Amino acid sequence: MWRASQWSSHIARHVPLGTMRLALPVGGGGYPAHRAKRRHALSQPGWYPDPYGSGSLRWWDGQNWTQNLNPQPATPPRLTLQQQPQHVPQQQGQHEQPGGWGRPAAPQPLDANVRGLHLHADEQLVGYGNTSLAWGHVEWVAYWPAIPTGSEYGQQPGGVQWIFQVGRHPFHGGPRVEVVIEQEELWLQLVEACRRLVEPRLVGELARQVRDGESIDVAQGLTVHPGGVRGNRVSLSWSAISGATVENGRVWIQQASGSAAVLYVPQQNPNAVLIPALLAALKQ
Repeated sequence: MWRASQWSSHIARHVPLGTMRLALPVGGGGYPAHRAKRRHALSQPGWYPDPYGSGSLRWWDGQNWTQNLNPQPATPPRLTLQQQPQHVPQQQGQHEQPGGWGRPAAPQPLDANVRGLHLHADEQLVGYGNTSLAWGHVEWVAYWPAIPTGSEYGQQPGGVQWIFQVGRHPFHGGPRVEVVIEQEELWLQLVEACRRLVEPRLVGELARQVRDGESIDVAQGLTVHPGGVRGNRVSLSWSAISGATVENGRVWIQQASGSAAVLYVPQQNPNAVLIPALLAALKQ
């Protein structure tokens, strides 16, 4: 199981200490203000993307949105889509079971009680409470760590809530599975399953659309098109882009001419975590 300290040791690239990032945000918080009063899909209290579009997290008390905001975490665990769990070689004469000769064994299903509801994930689907979704039907993903600002909601100061969401379009009102987890290990299992069973398909589908000449919206605000990317009045050609990384709660897009990022997307926006792999695929 990969822990946060292991994720951070595999960051694709870092901006050197002291380097100023002049970056423009893309997509805000991903929630139009006119939808702010809709009933939230989760009955469980927790930090969620602000429906009023502030770009921060807002506390949902189980019935209503409160006035308490949580800004982007300063130093959350860093995730990059290039990371893959390492395979431990087996000793000669051993065979993987029960996958059969030459086939890796399937991961054990995840079953846990989270906030009084059953969380389940296997090779076919993910479910939480009375909602479930087959991995093959997932059309958008989002996962990120949220750090509470204090203990007024039963959280220890500095504690982390691990948020995981998958769903189908439309983003507002479509079917989804979302869970707020206090155990990092459970969250990492969901993330690894999503990276293995969903993200390669989604990246391939999006890249194919762009190669066919379409302009697509990724992460609610970043337009990816055959000529490059565009967001918040900034347009970059493919030759001007060096890549993207997930760091400090945001997905940063770097210029090829320097280390400074010029665009960023909040990590909690739908499919934002796909951007590094998508840009890498389209630059090939």
